[in-house]
Amino acid sequence: MDVVWTTLAPLIGVLLGGLMSMLAQRSAGRALERGEARRSARELAEARRNERLTHLIEFLSAVQEAERVAVDRHHHNLADEQWQARARQVLDRVWVMQKTIHVLCTPEVSEAARSLAWAVQEVIRKGPEDPGEPQDEKVWAHIRPSRQAFLDLVRDQLS
Repeated sequence: MDVVWTTLAPLIGVLLGGLMSMLAQRSAGRALERGEARRSARELAEARRNERLTHLIEFLSAVQEAERVAVDRHHHNLADEQWQARARQVLDRVWVMQKTIHVLCTPEVSEAARSLAWAVQEVIRKGPEDPGEPQDEKVWAHIRPSRQAFLDLVRDQLS
């Protein structure tokens, strides 16, 4: 019996050692896979955040241009064909960017962008509510609440 035990003991040791080694490798492999999945998810989230940020900045740029168009119309009394073409072009850009935000961002950000786009469109077409001077400040005052709401929401979403 001692001969059998002395023969089997090393074999059992090898089997147990091999099993433990295999379990350790498997566990390490799973941990590596989980770590890689987390890193990949972080990279994807960062890429999507950067894409949203790029489109948000483009939207703000379009809104800024639309503000200038409104000021040209209501403060500098421009309304010629060239101004009208510029107004149509800038409003188209604002609305395309708003739709892009709708696709890429949360519903709250999309709605805030839509409100800002409507405010800009309204002030370009109708002018500010108060017809008094100076019109440039009245244009900005008309847009300011929706612009501020948009900026505050975007800041909160991005942080």
